[in-house]
Amino acid sequence: MYGSYEHTVDVKGRMNFPAKLLKELGEHFYISKSINEKCLTVYTSESWEALRDKLKGNSSKNALAVQRFIFGSACEVEPDKQGRIAIPLALRNYADINGEVVVVGMADRAEIWQKAAWEQYMSDFDDVDLSSIQVELGF
Repeated sequence: MYGSYEHTVDVKGRMNFPAKLLKELGEHFYISKSINEKCLTVYTSESWEALRDKLKGNSSKNALAVQRFIFGSACEVEPDKQGRIAIPLALRNYADINGEVVVVGMADRAEIWQKAAWEQYMSDFDDVDLSSIQVELGF
């Protein structure tokens, strides 16, 4: 998944999800709080199962905290015939999702950002030294 797409969330939490990403996400997918940023993460069934498998069985205090945070906030989503999804209120409140949003493709998952938060993130990102990140990541 790649690209960024601007959409609107209505007062009932419904939004048209980008058609290009819907094809890659499949008939149903999962949405939860993002652990790194104040946004929502959208997982394919496969990426959700991989995350679940990676975390299950680990009962350390930190692993349990992450499991509670991610899985406790998650919901399974099935788009309607028009490609709309409904985002639960608790998830919208967490990421301040209302009105304009940006959906960002992230390889095997996507993120949903409140538009102003995304613009601020990208503005702050302009100050990041990408060449040193590239070296750190080895590509």
